[in-house]
Amino acid sequence: MIDKDLLKTHLSKTNDIIIKVAAVVGAITVIAGGYTFYLNTIWKPTVTVTQVDYKNGMLQFTFEGKTNEIFGDTNFYLGGDWSIKLGSVNLDSGDKYDTIQLMKRGAVVEYLNN
Repeated sequence: MIDKDLLKTHLSKTNDIIIKVAAVVGAITVIAGGYTFYLNTIWKPTVTVTQVDYKNGMLQFTFEGKTNEIFGDTNFYLGGDWSIKLGSVNLDSGDKYDTIQLMKRGAVVEYLNN
């Protein structure tokens, strides 16, 4: 025969563990959602242009203390929905790079000066 008190104790301990695991998973989900909201809605990256060569399509910049280089039409991912790239004009003689673009979700938000 099954001891009802032992069964209740065992089920109670199991329920406590499940509730604690669910609470931890829920907290992690809320934190991750808040961080994603911050990156995509509030945060704006700070980029410092250190060198640009429009003729050869080369951009060197500093982001979060690290120097990076991009060449041509490369779109450099910064974080969240943000990226940076050289903007160009398509001419018969080829592409001519003329701007530095800070982009969010593929749309230009700001033109950076060197």
